[in-house]
Amino acid sequence: MQEKQAKEIANHTLEAIGGKENISTAFHCVTRLRFVLKDESKVDLDKIKRIPGTIGFQKSGDQYQVIIGPEVGTVFDQFNIENDVKNERDDNSTEGAVKKKITLKTIGSRILDAMVGSITPALPAIICAGMIKMILMILGPAMIGLLSMESGTYQVLNFVGDAGFYFLPVFLGYTSAKKFSTNPIIGMLMGSVLIAPSFMDSVANGTALTIFRLPVTPVNYSSTVIPIILIVWIMSYVEKFFDTYIPNSFKMIFVPVLTVLVMIPLAFVVLGPIGSIFGNYISAFLLWTHQVFGPLGIGLIAAVFALLIVTGMHHAINMAVLVTMASTGYDEVVFVAVAPVVIAIAAAALAFALKSKQLENRSLGFSSFVLQVIGGIAEPTLYGIMIPYVRPFIAEAIGAFCGAVYMGFMHVKFYALTGSNIFILAGFIHEDSTNFVHAVIGCTIAFVVTFVLVWVIGFKEKEQETFE
Repeated sequence: MQEKQAKEIANHTLEAIGGKENISTAFHCVTRLRFVLKDESKVDLDKIKRIPGTIGFQKSGDQYQVIIGPEVGTVFDQFNIENDVKNERDDNSTEGAVKKKITLKTIGSRILDAMVGSITPALPAIICAGMIKMILMILGPAMIGLLSMESGTYQVLNFVGDAGFYFLPVFLGYTSAKKFSTNPIIGMLMGSVLIAPSFMDSVANGTALTIFRLPVTPVNYSSTVIPIILIVWIMSYVEKFFDTYIPNSFKMIFVPVLTVLVMIPLAFVVLGPIGSIFGNYISAFLLWTHQVFGPLGIGLIAAVFALLIVTGMHHAINMAVLVTMASTGYDEVVFVAVAPVVIAIAAAALAFALKSKQLENRSLGFSSFVLQVIGGIAEPTLYGIMIPYVRPFIAEAIGAFCGAVYMGFMHVKFYALTGSNIFILAGFIHEDSTNFVHAVIGCTIAFVVTFVLVWVIGFKEKEQETFE
């Protein structure tokens, strides 16, 4: 995307959401601009839905999302608002802000927003580690045998793969601190403390520890997600308290020291164990779902997953997968359902491209297909094809359901996060080669069923709206 086009999208977006002064929080994920606004009455929904160069618009709770695609970072850079928004938030400026009623829906939305904002920036490290583990599985003695487990190359790369998950609390300590507007280095320190070698040894040996005469719960926090996010969230308020009352000349030393001294007992005695217990319940719930509903349960997740992407709820499920994989080493529910969805979405885009008579729609279909297969970007297909034309959405849901049910009956397991594109299949590679074979068959079923259904039931082409 050229800088001029990115600037135009940024200007149109600012105009549609009420300008810089109406922004409370602004950031972006892989494909979307995300805004939390002060006064929602200033938003022009009709205008924001027709911004040229965007794929679509979604409102999730308090958050306004403009779908751009993989070049969202280029557009976000054109806003030049990050410092303005941060300074305004730090100055506690609430002029013009509209107080919103607190409901269960808004609370859930804020929790989801906090999780997404904390986890999404850390995904590159997690995916990288998963890909390296997958490569070692292929080249190692269990498959090709090119590398032995005793070779230096194998051992060093194995360190890299393990580190991406083991040090997850450290990564999330940084990203969570950025999300909650607190000191990211202290956030990393808190994550490091949770997996400090001496503490890990005491947990492994069953050594009883106390801090300020309070008992420390022996929990292994390596590869965990929820405890550190919860800890940093509370830390943001503790740091703000000390920053408010400590004189400027003493802040550099005493704000971080006092913050850590308060947070360490809270982390080890209260917050860490609570987060760990909550994570264990999430993992247990997913396993329970599989045990009760079996392959049909996996199929139902696959059938509705594209809808979850549209609403933004898929991030919560992805977070649950991280928790499950950290405790069991694999996932046999969610990503077994997600893989057929990824392939079915691509099939819907390709069938749409080949079936369309309008040149513009063919271009949309082929570009969406490539973005999904190579880039793992589903939004162009979702917002440009599946939602406007409906029938491809139904076809995708049926195709994904069929593929996921097959994989469920074959007891397929997912072992490594490898992306949301065609490489998602690599996550099924394991010593048991039949696991990968059944994954490929299941995804092929999803592709064929979706493609055939889109081709047979068709869709009524229509002209695309233009920006005014």
